[in-house]
Amino acid sequence: MTTQPKPQSHKKLIVFPQDKGGIGKSFVATLLYDYLTEQGVKLKTFDLDHANSTFQRFVPEAQFIDTDVDANKLAVLDTVVNSLETADVALVDNRASGGTKVLRYIEDSRLTELQKQLNFELVFVVIALQDKDAISQIADLLDDYHDRVRWLVVRNFRDTSVITMYDGSKTRERLQAKGVLEIEVPCLTEVTRNKLQMSNLTVSKGCTSSEVHLLDRSRCQTFHAEMAAQFEKAKGVILHD
Repeated sequence: MTTQPKPQSHKKLIVFPQDKGGIGKSFVATLLYDYLTEQGVKLKTFDLDHANSTFQRFVPEAQFIDTDVDANKLAVLDTVVNSLETADVALVDNRASGGTKVLRYIEDSRLTELQKQLNFELVFVVIALQDKDAISQIADLLDDYHDRVRWLVVRNFRDTSVITMYDGSKTRERLQAKGVLEIEVPCLTEVTRNKLQMSNLTVSKGCTSSEVHLLDRSRCQTFHAEMAAQFEKAKGVILHD
């Protein structure tokens, strides 16, 4: 009896393609980093924010790539794709107003068409919150990329208990019709969030760090467990097979 070869697994290239700043891209990227690291994933991380490098402050091993260059020099992003030769997941935190450059790179290199040949899936993580521009940008991305990428919607409750603007939108209807998965980021107490930022700690590190108060460690532990449960729901999207 002949044994059929097992199909080659799909690696993941995870990007945050929205241009809108201040919507929580870097925070969600650090949460995703915590989860993937604890899953033992062979992970490469990248920070494209030349102005603030927020993600790199929390994840020092993240490689900085300056995308504030002319369009004909965007091949600097080949480094991200090439990292998948040794990693199973490449996690890329984008900068505010940087989505256009990343999308230009994707189009110029025909990255969506090369996914099968390069043995990876391109995953768009989009942030949904009570913000008209952020939702409009998701709609535009959906127009252009539809079935060309995998999608994960992160409903960010950082600043509000409801996201009625997104929940009642045609954009959400379209995503749900495609069966796109949604996960939620609950509100982390502001004082704890500020202390983590001051100490450059991810939530996972804040669970045990002596740099923050016991109460903050406790809140981090609760939040961390909630996010682990959320990412478990998205395992098929963000982890290699």
